[in-house]
Amino acid sequence: MMKQAPVFDDLGGEFHGRLREIVSTTRQTADGSSTVTFSTAVIECDYNPNVVKKLATGQLLAIPNVQTLGAEDVFSVYEIADVFPMHYSQPNLDRSQPAAIRKEFMELIEGEWKRGSKSTWIEIVAAPIGYVMRTADGAISFERKPYAPLAGSSVRLLSKDSVEKLICYRVPKEEQPADYRFGNLLGVIDDKIPFTVDIEKLLHYHVGVFAFTGSGKSNLTSTVVRKALKVIPDLKVVILDVSSEYGIHILDVLNEYPSKVLFTDSFAGSKQKPGEYFKRHVCPEALADLQPEFERKIAKLFDDGKVIFAELPLEGSEEVERFSTYGGLIEVLTNTLNDKYGAVQQKIYVPQVISRIKEFMHDEGFTPDTRFNAKTMKLITQIQTLLTDLPATSSLKKTFDGLSKVVEQATPEEELEKSPWETLPDEIVSTEKGSPRVFVVNLPEAEDARAQTADVINRVFRKRKKSFSLTPKVLFIVDEAQEFIPQDARKGDNAYESSRAVERLLRHGRKYNLFCWVSTQRIAHLNTNALQQLHSYFIATMPRPYDRQLVADTFAIGDAFVDRTLAFQNGDWLITSFKATATQNIPVFFHAENNEETLRKYLSG
Repeated sequence: MMKQAPVFDDLGGEFHGRLREIVSTTRQTADGSSTVTFSTAVIECDYNPNVVKKLATGQLLAIPNVQTLGAEDVFSVYEIADVFPMHYSQPNLDRSQPAAIRKEFMELIEGEWKRGSKSTWIEIVAAPIGYVMRTADGAISFERKPYAPLAGSSVRLLSKDSVEKLICYRVPKEEQPADYRFGNLLGVIDDKIPFTVDIEKLLHYHVGVFAFTGSGKSNLTSTVVRKALKVIPDLKVVILDVSSEYGIHILDVLNEYPSKVLFTDSFAGSKQKPGEYFKRHVCPEALADLQPEFERKIAKLFDDGKVIFAELPLEGSEEVERFSTYGGLIEVLTNTLNDKYGAVQQKIYVPQVISRIKEFMHDEGFTPDTRFNAKTMKLITQIQTLLTDLPATSSLKKTFDGLSKVVEQATPEEELEKSPWETLPDEIVSTEKGSPRVFVVNLPEAEDARAQTADVINRVFRKRKKSFSLTPKVLFIVDEAQEFIPQDARKGDNAYESSRAVERLLRHGRKYNLFCWVSTQRIAHLNTNALQQLHSYFIATMPRPYDRQLVADTFAIGDAFVDRTLAFQNGDWLITSFKATATQNIPVFFHAENNEETLRKYLSG
């Protein structure tokens, strides 16, 4: 018989703790409109040098609650937020005492840390994760319940197996666990617990990454992209890159999969294209001395035709394009009805003309986005016949006479060479074998970036809705999201258009398998309507108190957890997810895999 995994860990029989009290803290919300209350547990346990070394942020505790009375098998689960070694003399050490006495006390305290004594104890501050654990015959289960813990009761540490069952996604047997592993859980001293995540659910319900500059947002994003492409066969990734990072960060991915890297500023004539490519990207500082190795790998992108140069559309070209379609023509005609100075006789014909256009579109199978072509002459002839009673000076009649000349002289659509911007949405939603799976769109100017982001997202949305297909799945990565979904989006710099497009993607994209990943260092400047659509959040160091409070308020994460991020090292993250972890909405501390190490191995290969 297999030995049953232990539910608790007593650290070799040396951990003995009890709940001293529950402390409630009330503060104003970040916007000052209301108040929010958080509770924390204060736990005392016997001091032991071995024990204090093994306690850390992120460990889980089981505290008996009111349901335990008469049952002995129901526990509230708390997560350690802080650990303090305490000595009874500490509170009495102040400047009212002579320095010599203070020194003597401190030397006494120092000695007792090393050997331990009854004058010392360990104080643990822990916050509730909102779940209770039930144990029955050694088996455990978790459910979301708000039962009150019992003061004075014994506190236990959850074992490695219990933590894995509560937090980590159970990878199917036929899959490779490493493909789902984001790193290792923090708070585990003697061992490593791989942190596995359900990647498909993580991406399907949208993700936010919030951290100060240099904390590793791009590093984490690159790692997730690499793993997601492995485990989701029909996934396509579109990276809207205003910082020019991902052309380097996922260089191995770009070479491994069908992909495209778009540049708006051409260096096609350069004799050293790989060198120019490298110079136009931000390279991790730790890998900056590997430029020759990078250039060898970049050269393969050019050899495979994966680097594309595409000039941005001229300002106003979108408007011109729209009015070269049937939908645009109907819009122009509809606007004439609102012209109070227009001739009444002419307005009588407008509804009939619009009706005729719609009938023609239905018969031919055209959509509002269909551009005028040779078949349009048939429609124009019908409408000109309808307007024979109007005088030759009628603006309505002149409109179709002019349209007739334009269509006759226009170059057939099949002969027009489409720009990469025009073909990009088609390639993104294409299901053809060999079509690109990864797109890195370098957009250096913020205003242009917003316009193109809005255009690409809106056109992909329209194509997906018309196709009645949910494949392929598409992940849009919006880097430096404060540029695209600002809280105060105004018309004129394209911020309103991009904010509206990204918010629409976050609100309705899941229905069409269109997902979004937003990354930013200033959450305070983001569109709050968009933030509410995120179901998973990665949080690292954010120095500004306002940003941390906003995270806690927006995503219902306790202050005790968010404040711990100030002590994070690069690569440390706090994640809460409603869908991707084994149990929803539990704050999880973990150290992410290092994308730079993956790149280094790739470059040396």
